Amino acid sequence: MSTHTQQTKKRRPYLFICILILLIALACIFVQRFAGTDIYNKASLPSIDFGNENEADGEWCLILVNKWHPLESDNKIDLTELSNGQCVDSRIYPQLQKMFDDMRDDGVYPVVASGYRTEQEQQQIYDESMAEYIEKGYSESDAKTETERWVAIPGTSEHQLGLGVDINADGINSYGYEVYNWLAQNAYRYGFIYRYPENKVTITGIANEPWHYRYVGVNAATEIYKRGICLEEYLGETN
Repeated sequence: MSTHTQQTKKRRPYLFICILILLIALACIFVQRFAGTDIYNKASLPSIDFGNENEADGEWCLILVNKWHPLESDNKIDLTELSNGQCVDSRIYPQLQKMFDDMRDDGVYPVVASGYRTEQEQQQIYDESMAEYIEKGYSESDAKTETERWVAIPGTSEHQLGLGVDINADGINSYGYEVYNWLAQNAYRYGFIYRYPENKVTITGIANEPWHYRYVGVNAATEIYKRGICLEEYLGETN
């Protein structure tokens, strides 16, 4: 047997191993990108009829919460935990999942960066923002003003309702602007509204947040979108 033939046979196991490793790596990429599309934790998914979301919509999804309308202290929420640990009101989950599925079908990959928050969690975010401005040299009064442009006062945040979600890009397959553009054009079809538009700051009390969406039901969301108004205007609760 020639030396060349012996060397060829010796290389074959290594070649096979390299090919096997490559195939496994490709399989992992495929699973991560295309199979992991559910945003919920399957163990905590409630039993909901996907055909009756709109019929179930009522006053619960039109509750107004802002600095002039604080959240009621006895508010109780049935939460669904998402796969990344964030939670939302169980009643909005079906439409949220459907919206995310359709976004991925369009090549846009979103994540829920923030969902339900307790009042204590909201207070922590508020306090951290205040501290950051004070550290930058702002007076306490100015720090409060700047903080409240972006962070709702604890007890007045939609995140405490479980109906508001901050939606960002996954940082791997999509950019933020792709997610925001898709949501701005399509979210109303699933019952979600662009809650804090740039041209409604004096009405909502919160600066422009293209990532924050609020569930109000398909009918209300469609009217709000088509009329170019905010939730306060839709409810006739402007200050």
